[in-house]
Amino acid sequence: MDSETYIAKTSVLTPHKISLLVLLSIYFETAIEDELLETLLFFLIEKISNEHRFPEPTLREFCDEIHRKTCPLPKVCTEIQRECKSSLEQALLTHLASMESPHDLIELVKDSKKLTNEENDPPLGKYSILGIFVRRCYIESEKLMFDDISRLYNAFVKYKTDKIVMFSKKGKENMDFYYKSGEFSSILSEVSHRYHMCKQDLIAKCDAESFSHYIITQLRKYGGILPPELESKLRVIHKRMPEISTIYYIDYVNCMQSGEYEGALTNFYKYSNFCPEDVENRNWYQYVLLNLVVLHAKFGHKEQALLAIREAIEMARENNDQECLRFALSWLYRLKSNEPTTTKRVDATDQQMLDSLISKAKQSNFIYLQSLGELGNSQRQIQQGASPTDVFESLLRSSILNMNCPFKTMRFQGQLLNASVWQIYGNVALSALYSSEVIGHSDTSPEDLVTAYCQMADLHVSYGNYEQALKLLEESKEKFLGIRRAALQWVVCLEKVLYQRDERASIEALEVQLRGSCQDDEVLHDDFNYNRALYLARIDRPDEAMNLLYELIQKSSRLGSQNQMLVANYYLKLAEIRIDTEDPTSALPYVLSALCISERFHHQSCYFMAKIRLAQILLHFNLAARAKIMIENIMPVILAEHTLRMQSVGHFIYAQCLLGCITLDVKAQREQSIPWNDVLIPLRRAQTGIIMFLLGIRKFDYVYNSLFFSLI
Repeated sequence: MDSETYIAKTSVLTPHKISLLVLLSIYFETAIEDELLETLLFFLIEKISNEHRFPEPTLREFCDEIHRKTCPLPKVCTEIQRECKSSLEQALLTHLASMESPHDLIELVKDSKKLTNEENDPPLGKYSILGIFVRRCYIESEKLMFDDISRLYNAFVKYKTDKIVMFSKKGKENMDFYYKSGEFSSILSEVSHRYHMCKQDLIAKCDAESFSHYIITQLRKYGGILPPELESKLRVIHKRMPEISTIYYIDYVNCMQSGEYEGALTNFYKYSNFCPEDVENRNWYQYVLLNLVVLHAKFGHKEQALLAIREAIEMARENNDQECLRFALSWLYRLKSNEPTTTKRVDATDQQMLDSLISKAKQSNFIYLQSLGELGNSQRQIQQGASPTDVFESLLRSSILNMNCPFKTMRFQGQLLNASVWQIYGNVALSALYSSEVIGHSDTSPEDLVTAYCQMADLHVSYGNYEQALKLLEESKEKFLGIRRAALQWVVCLEKVLYQRDERASIEALEVQLRGSCQDDEVLHDDFNYNRALYLARIDRPDEAMNLLYELIQKSSRLGSQNQMLVANYYLKLAEIRIDTEDPTSALPYVLSALCISERFHHQSCYFMAKIRLAQILLHFNLAARAKIMIENIMPVILAEHTLRMQSVGHFIYAQCLLGCITLDVKAQREQSIPWNDVLIPLRRAQTGIIMFLLGIRKFDYVYNSLFFSLI
C-alpha cells in the first residue's frame, strides 16, 4: 500500500486515536469557512496517514504540533477561537477533560461511526482515509473485553492528566478552558497510607482492591451505611476500574441493608458475573445460587428462593460437593419451616429433613451446620409444644457447638433464642442476661443487635420502667440508620412503648410512617397491627380493636402450629377487651382458648395471665371462693418469676376475690371469714405496682377508691 493511502492501523484502540477522533468531531461540529476546513482536513489526513507512528506522540507533543500548524495562519486561529471560544488546542483539551468514564470513550467511538452510516450523503465516505480510520477504530472498540476497556481508560487518564494539569495552572484569565486538577490527583488522599493512595495522580489496581476489601471487612464487622466521603471515593474507583468486582458487592450490601430489592439483585448479578476466573466453573455457580437464596429469603420471596435452592441442591449433588449440599439443605429447612404446616405428614417430613441435616453435619464435622440444625430443632420443639427439658437440651447442645464455631453470628442467634425461650417460660432475669450478652459484644450484627435491644426494652416496659426503655432505645437508634429491616424493628418497638404510655400525638405520627413501610414484612406488619389493636382498646374503640385481633388470629391459624403462642396472646387480649366492656360472659371462651393453647405450648406468661382473667370471670358468676383458690395457687410463681404488671394485676384480682368472699358471707348472714385488713394488704400492693407501671392512674384510683369505700 502506498504511503499516500496508508491508514494508521495499530491493532488496538489507543489514547492518541481517541484524540484524533475528538479532532474529527470538532471538525464536523464547527461551522467554519472552507479555508479552515481545508487546513484541518490536511492536518488530520497527515496525522492519520503518518507511517512513522511508533511511538505515538504524547498529548503534550500532539498539542505542540497543533499549535505549530495553526498559529502561522492568523485567519484560521481567529476563526477557531471565534467558533470554539478557544484555540484548537484548548478545545481538544476541554473535550478530553469532559470524558470521565470508560462509557464516554465508547460513546465517542460510536458517535464517530455515525459519520459513515448516514443514509443520505454521509459526511465521510466509507472508503475515504478518514472513513476507514473511523471504521477501524469502531472495530477495535468492539473487540475490547471488559478488562481491556478499563486498561484503555487508565492509559487514557495517564495520557491526558499531565497536559490538563499544566493548562489548569495557567488560570482562566488566559483561556476559557478550566479543569479541576484535584479531580485526578489525591483522589483518596484521606485513606490510610497502608493503601499507598496519598498524593498520587493514579491509583494502583492492587491498592484499590485492598481498599474495597477493607471496606467490606468494616461493613461485616460494624454494619451501617458508608459515610458520604467513602461512597464518593468508591464511585471514583468504580469509574476508573469497573472490573473490580468487590465494589459491586459493597453496593449489594448497601442495597440489602436499605431494603432496595432491585438494586441488591442487580449488583449481586454483576458481582457474580465478574468473580469467577473460569466462566465454566460450575462449582462457583452453585454457591452463587446459595447467595441468591439468601437474598430472596431476606426480602420474603419464598417461591424464588425455593427455586434457587432446589437448583443449588441438584448442582451440589452432580459435583459431589457435600459442604454446599449441607448449606443448601439447611436453607431448605429454614424456608420449609416457615410454610403453613396443616398436616402431621408435612411435620414429619420436615423433622426427617432436620434430623438428616444434623446427622450428616456430624459425619462431616461441620460445626456451623450442626449448630444451625440444633437451633432449628429448638425452634421447632417450641412451636410443637415440646417439653422445656427437650428444648433446653437442644439449646445446650447448640451452645456447646457455638463455642468452637468460627461464625460468631451463630453464637449471637443462639443467645437471642435463649433469651426468647426464657421470656416465654417466665424467667425474666435469665432472658435479660442473654440479651445483655448480645448487646455487650462489639461484633454483633445490626439485625441481632436490634433484636436484643427490643427484648431489653420489652423487659423494662413489663416492669414499668418506661424511662429506662426509652433511654435504651434512644441510645441505640444511631446504630440502625440506613438498615431498613433493623430500623423498622426498632420503630415498632418504640411504637409499642408509646402505645402503652398512651402518647397519642407521637403514635399518630409513627403510624403514618409505619403503615406503608411494614407492608412488605409480614412479621413487622403483624406487630404493627397488634400494637394498633392495643391502642384502639385504650382509646375506647373496642370494636375496631377486636376486628384487628380477629384478622390476626385467622392469619396465624393458617400457619398451623408455628404461631400458636401469638394466637394465645390474641385470645387473651380479646378476653380483656370483653371484660373491660363489662361483658365477662363473652370473654369466657377466649380465656379458655388462651389457657388451653398456652398450656399446650408451655407459654407460662400467657398461661398465668389467663388464669387470673378466668378468676376475674368466676367472680362475675359469684364463685369467689373458687377464684380465690385459683389465684392462691399461682401467686407464688408469679411473685417469684414474672413481671410487675402480672404481679399487680394478680394482687388486684386477689383483693376482689377476698372482697367477694366477704360479700357472700354478708349476704348469707354468717360470720365473716376474712378480716378487712387481709383485703387491704393485696390492694395496696396492687396500687403500688400499677402506679409504677403507669397503667392509667386515674382509672385505677377510681377502682381503688370504690373498693376502699365499699370496705368501709
